[in-house]
Parts: sequence; C-alpha cells; structure tokens
Amino acid sequence: MFYDSNAWPPPPDGYEPPQPPARLTRPQERVMIGTIAMFLLVMFIGPLAGSSVVLALLSLFT
Repeated sequence: MFYDSNAWPPPPDGYEPPQPPARLTRPQERVMIGTIAMFLLVMFIGPLAGSSVVLALLSLFT
C-alpha cells in the first residue's frame, strides 16, 4: 500500500477541491426534454411521413 506523507495535514493555503458543475434547473430540464422529444419525432416520423407532415405538426404546437 502506498503511503503519502504529504497528504496530512492539509496545505496552509486552504486548498479546496473544485466545485462540481451546476445541475440544470426545472425550466432548463423541460426545454432539454422537449428538444430531445422533437428530435426523436423528426428522426422516426420524418422519413416515413415526409417533411410536410412534420412541419404541420410543428405549426399545430407552436
């Protein structure tokens, strides 16, 4: 087993580990889920029905 003698006590400059990245807020999560859902809709229905049907569906929901 490796023993690091410099690990304790902590350095005097008060080193703190970096903060984790911020999580998404609720509105950001909704936008992300909506974007993913729209992508899946276009990916699966677009080639089958054609782009005009996708545009019609988009115009209904906007």
